[in-house]
Amino acid sequence: MRRLRLLVLLGVFGLARSRTVLADEPPRLPKQLTIDADAASIGFTFGGRIRQSRVLLGGGGAFGVSPILGTIVTTGTHFDSAPGLNLYEVVSGMFFGRVELASWLRLDAGGRVGAFVHGGENYTGGSFAALFVAPALAWRWLWIGPRVSGGMLLERGGEAAAALTFDYVIVRFVKSW
Repeated sequence: MRRLRLLVLLGVFGLARSRTVLADEPPRLPKQLTIDADAASIGFTFGGRIRQSRVLLGGGGAFGVSPILGTIVTTGTHFDSAPGLNLYEVVSGMFFGRVELASWLRLDAGGRVGAFVHGGENYTGGSFAALFVAPALAWRWLWIGPRVSGGMLLERGGEAAAALTFDYVIVRFVKSW
């Protein structure tokens, strides 16, 4: 009986201690605006927190030539890179969920749609749709990390291919309020 009382007392003490630790955490700010910088593109996202959880939902867009610091790997031979041939995303929109896994680690996942260009001297273009995941090391207002997208390229004129897009480094500036 004495041991049971001791266990109950330790459990109550532990519960009270954990509530104190939670109370000491700074409040999570409900909104986030980010500016994403790649080598030759810029993007913006806006996210809103679900209650006081570690999850935000949002959307955004980007424009510019991307990925300069990365690569796109496709199926088929039409989109294969060769000297003088390029394949770049030029504009995109996205929806995402952002999870704050730790004070220093964030994970975005969602979907992206947009337009791309392909070619050398004569460029053609089309649309793409992809799912993505983007982990980031976070430090206050600065986050750095890669993004990996997988989806489809649909070129005007009929060519289509599955594609994996690797952005090796994206720098994200964050404002929360």
